[in-house]
Amino acid sequence: MSSPPHSPDRDAQVLAAAASGVESFFTQSGGDIDRIAGRAGLSPAQFVIPTQSLNLRSYCRLFSEAARDTQDHNIGLRFGQQFLPQQLGLIGYVALCSATVEQAVRNLVAYFGYHQANTVTRLSETADSFCLEYLITDPAIQDRRHDAELTLGMFCNILRAGLGSDWSPQLVLFAHDAPEQAQEHQAAFQAEIRFSTHMNALVFSKKHLHSKVMPMADPALLQVMQSSLLMLAQKGSVLPGSDTQSLKNQVMAQLVSLLPQGTHDLREVAKSMGLTPWTLQRRLADLSLSYTALLDEARQSEALRLLALPETDVSSIAAQLGYTETSAFSRAFRRWVGVSPRVWRQTNGRPSKIVK
Repeated sequence: MSSPPHSPDRDAQVLAAAASGVESFFTQSGGDIDRIAGRAGLSPAQFVIPTQSLNLRSYCRLFSEAARDTQDHNIGLRFGQQFLPQQLGLIGYVALCSATVEQAVRNLVAYFGYHQANTVTRLSETADSFCLEYLITDPAIQDRRHDAELTLGMFCNILRAGLGSDWSPQLVLFAHDAPEQAQEHQAAFQAEIRFSTHMNALVFSKKHLHSKVMPMADPALLQVMQSSLLMLAQKGSVLPGSDTQSLKNQVMAQLVSLLPQGTHDLREVAKSMGLTPWTLQRRLADLSLSYTALLDEARQSEALRLLALPETDVSSIAAQLGYTETSAFSRAFRRWVGVSPRVWRQTNGRPSKIVK
């Protein structure tokens, strides 16, 4: 497989399926779709083809402009709650066609980067809970509130496709400050809501997820959806240009999603990016990047994050980072920060409020 075309000046993109239904939704909310889209730098004609790319910054601004035009300051929240997984296009069907609910969540995390660029989605876990995180990393994008609220709503609806319409998460976290009408969020998610956290996330029980079959499970169609996303990425439809930071971010994102599955082999990372191992190795070498160093950096970053979760013991963290022995993780951590994981947690780690 060939790598995406080099386009260092290109802005981050998102597939237009993410805007499926915005015209009728905004109109029913009292807005003028042409005015809203125009102010966001978009045209309604761009929403027609689900695999067409939209500028991610303009997409996020679309909902801020809609909130102003309709005077509905929770419009992103409401849009996400009514958004069906099928409307999300390829990435929606990647989840829907997965074998189980747990696999749907893992596939959503692994492939979301091909649906939307400059975004981190990752899954961390304790003995009883999953934490599905979502965050746009592009510093140029400031209008993030509505996108965060609608995206977590979309994620909830994917889980409800397999767990039933009455399913709800245990906790919902938002990185933005609480809006004036925050009470609507609790009613929408039927869960405790916390604002001004360090991430956007859904926290939910992992019990039985591995055995809950997705109603639309279809391995053949799943492969088609995955391949289609990878082909779009190769053509440069979503992923930004292959400069050093972009390639590093792509590899790091894939490592973060694969490590909890016990996988960190270069071949698996290359496969998840739609590349051959040789192509990935060559691209890393061309940019003076080391796969081993990126794996080490990804493990260090995840270790520090996971150590902030009070219910996650050190041996569990070691396993999530792909270490077969806790002692090997402890030696690596001491090399990174100069002290053991337990000492760091006692002296530097801040207790997390993610899972009670």
